[in-house]
Amino acid sequence: MSRLPFIDQHPVWFVLFLEIGIAFVYILVGTAAPFLGLTFQAAYGVSNVILVILAVFVTTLLGWWMAIGFHAFEKRRDAWFFLVPLIPVVVNIIPGVKLVNLHHVVVVFFTALSAGFVEEVFFRGLMLKSLRKVGTWFAIIATTLLCGSIHGINAIASKNILDTLGMVLNGLAVGILFSSLVIKKGVIWPLVIAHFLTDFFFLLRDPAGLLFPLHQFILTVFVSILLIVFGVWLMIHPVKPVVLVHETPA
Repeated sequence: MSRLPFIDQHPVWFVLFLEIGIAFVYILVGTAAPFLGLTFQAAYGVSNVILVILAVFVTTLLGWWMAIGFHAFEKRRDAWFFLVPLIPVVVNIIPGVKLVNLHHVVVVFFTALSAGFVEEVFFRGLMLKSLRKVGTWFAIIATTLLCGSIHGINAIASKNILDTLGMVLNGLAVGILFSSLVIKKGVIWPLVIAHFLTDFFFLLRDPAGLLFPLHQFILTVFVSILLIVFGVWLMIHPVKPVVLVHETPA
């Protein structure tokens, strides 16, 4: 049971409140950015700092750190499953890394780290745990779509239709895979690391080493299908989902 009965009784409303709160922070900071003289990246960073604080506050208030997956592996061999989320990291490293200067690397480091922490704690942590009371597949699909909606602005802002489709497909693939890993293996912190590394090397990619848009899109489709297939296989594999600490079986 949660420390707040409302969450147990109305998990969907709780998740919607979280989603609205996240969107509100991004919109508020983004709107204020021009008046404060902040660049897009700076505004994104400020938003993530606020959301990190909010995520830590909510998770601590509920006492859900262990419950959402911040604990050791139940079985050591489970660690091997978390190598799959590192595939996008490798894909982002292939074009090469462009290091502008130390300041740029530090900014990218904290931007990627905060983004990985925020998205995993909110979507694959708090939201996924709450919505599992409604249904496992409902929780996976709902959190994937909710996370995708937050990235929707970036996708729509892209002037390249292939980039837009690639972002959407990649978001769906990551959502399904990451949610499946949390449900089946019960830990979330490796996903925070994987998410951080993916964003870190994505932001440091050398544009000169990128493939042509069509080839890049084909690679994205291939990797996304691979992640989705693995996630679905994990869910239908005859292994009972992990009952997280402080969580009673549904």
